[in-house]
Amino acid sequence: MDQNLVLIAGATGQIGASIARHLLGRDGWNLLGLSRRTGSGGSFAMLPVDLLDAEECRNRLQGRRITHLVYAARYDHAGGQPESIDINLQMLSSLLAAIESRPELRHIHMVHGTKYYGHNAGPRPVPYREDAPRAQSPVFYYAQQDLLARRQRGRAWGWSISRPHTFCDLALDEPRSITLLVAVYASILKERGLPLQFPGTGHAFAARTQFTWLPMLARAIEWMMSSPDCTNQAFNVVNGDAVRWSTLWPAIADYFDMDCGEPITSSGVLSHFPEINAGIWDHMVSVYGLRPSELASVVQWPYGDYAFSPEWDVVSSMEKARAYGFTESVDTMQMWRNSFDFYRTHKIIP
Repeated sequence: MDQNLVLIAGATGQIGASIARHLLGRDGWNLLGLSRRTGSGGSFAMLPVDLLDAEECRNRLQGRRITHLVYAARYDHAGGQPESIDINLQMLSSLLAAIESRPELRHIHMVHGTKYYGHNAGPRPVPYREDAPRAQSPVFYYAQQDLLARRQRGRAWGWSISRPHTFCDLALDEPRSITLLVAVYASILKERGLPLQFPGTGHAFAARTQFTWLPMLARAIEWMMSSPDCTNQAFNVVNGDAVRWSTLWPAIADYFDMDCGEPITSSGVLSHFPEINAGIWDHMVSVYGLRPSELASVVQWPYGDYAFSPEWDVVSSMEKARAYGFTESVDTMQMWRNSFDFYRTHKIIP
């Protein structure tokens, strides 16, 4: 029997790469990656494709026996900035046009997120449940899900959607990482002899938030693609232990042997952090033998301002996933400690 061939759109991104690493270690899956970036996936084939070009998608994928699609692509955007609905919809539409009629296609999975619930626009009833009404704030997830549902009608394949929040993974070169950002931020403040100030307001400090461990998300996606009960369903995928920053922050300070500082009353402070601290970071890289990096680019500092900005609870329910059979959870505090250990072992921070 032929093995599954999983096409991963966005295979060089944080999520796509995590999914690929997981499936490569599992029997029954062959991989083909798509990305605008050139280069090789190493252990699996990669195709450079512009998803905005429908003809290029058709030509590149001609003759490929694709059984599954994991769609983890999105158009580039700065952290916290609005994402184009039209461009993201066109990207998905181009790829669907190239594969949707193939008789061997069995499942399409899309990775979305909690912007579906409008968490970025203001407080919403928590916990977020998958059947919650859509928020009034525009987001490309709605257009993509509606397109996928329309194109699936009368087809043999099904679809599923995951909705994670604040991705976390052990990566050396992923600038859009909240754990890496905090590790670098804390290391610099410690070098300066300062307490670990919370880079957000008091209301944000008191709010509950949540994270998604990407290896767990990858396992959840395999489960959705493999379980018939998950067909044409959306599922939240988060660690499952939403914590308050006011609880997590002292534990982070303790890890770095620092005093826990107070919240900063103004927002947007992280965007300006590199210009103030570039010199001390260069000194730390030299003195401690850290991996060479520029402070402005080692992490996405504006993304940090976005991640620390909500002044309301952001909590997703995992009840639906549990009821359908996915029972995995992650200890968020231990996840943060393990991440810091990883960065120290690999000389990203002192």
